[in-house]
Amino acid sequence: MTQLERQLLRHATDGVEPRICIRTATRVDTGRWWRPTPVWLCVMADELVLLSVSRRRYLERVALDECRATRYCHATGQLVIEPTESLTFPHLAMSPKQALAVLAFFTDRKRTSDSQPATSESLAAPRIANPPSTAPNNGRKPC
Repeated sequence: MTQLERQLLRHATDGVEPRICIRTATRVDTGRWWRPTPVWLCVMADELVLLSVSRRRYLERVALDECRATRYCHATGQLVIEPTESLTFPHLAMSPKQALAVLAFFTDRKRTSDSQPATSESLAAPRIANPPSTAPNNGRKPC
């Protein structure tokens, strides 16, 4: 992160350190004439912070509870933040490895909110509700 981006993040979160910060491949116009600037996705304890800064600032915050249906679309290579409608950029381009790191925070919150103890089996691999052969459209959601 640049100094301006760190300063904006500190100001937006009152100095609280994020759990993870990822520089996405999505770029937005923040006033540079030669190229757009990348969007940073920061996962805090209870919210997502999207930010980008140059001459203008782009900052959006959304509670993790409001975007429980967030998923990664492998066809487009984008993290789709759902079901929030307030975000200007709900689709963020990133690698599958980065998306898994972000989605891990959502699954951790779901486990703790369900108040079921996590076992070594539940932590090892996610369970699939419907097997791919019986699910409609091979179990994939449209992007």
